[in-house]
Amino acid sequence: MKRYLFALIMLIFFIGSCSDQKNSKDKMRRFVFVSLDAKKYIDISEVIKDKKAYDLLLENGFVNVETYSSDSINIIIVDAEADFDLDTCKKVINNLSKESAEFLPFAKVINGEYALIDRIYKMEQKRVYTAAQGQLIRRTPKEYARFVLTLEIINDPELANEYVAVHAPGKAWPEITQNMKTVGIKDMEIYLTGYRAFLIMDTKHDFDWDTDGEKWGTLPREKEWQAYVAKFQKTNPESKAAEKWKSMK
Repeated sequence: MKRYLFALIMLIFFIGSCSDQKNSKDKMRRFVFVSLDAKKYIDISEVIKDKKAYDLLLENGFVNVETYSSDSINIIIVDAEADFDLDTCKKVINNLSKESAEFLPFAKVINGEYALIDRIYKMEQKRVYTAAQGQLIRRTPKEYARFVLTLEIINDPELANEYVAVHAPGKAWPEITQNMKTVGIKDMEIYLTGYRAFLIMDTKHDFDWDTDGEKWGTLPREKEWQAYVAKFQKTNPESKAAEKWKSMK
């Protein structure tokens, strides 16, 4: 009996281990760093553009690094393996920066010169993670278009807290989530620092703001939702989602 029980426990452990390995291959951790001060701009383009440097990132557990800007705002999106957290990112980048000066600007970002910000919304989110844990997300599909956008919410602490609350897991209206899928949105996240919100949106590769964006605004309850969240945003309450958010380059 004990032998059979032991065998059953080992089988369950093996299945669980295989499942975790499969999930870790399908998922990655996301860390988003932001600077709202143009004087604190850090150029990490050399690491991104240089193939040798970028390959070193990939060899050491990073999946993707992107930087976007708009006026004085700069946002850096860092994707790493599923078993990474912020401390792991720091350790890897600090070690790489000792080997090559190209990584020194990236080390400054990772070590706190940019703010690591919290995610307040994810399309069909199941669990909540801290910014330092890294947001667990699916690896990006091969063919996609990415849009990173920003807007300012009203400078009121109570409204800001309510804005976070209405974007919590399970709070989004089901029609709104379905609308996103209908127009070809594969995933969407919203991050917040102070009163500045950032939206990261991955879509079908041929997503078009003129046609798909226009269709989006006509879908069920979409106008109602936009009017509802407009009380938090420094925008025209009559605006569609595609008109409210400012694109970052």
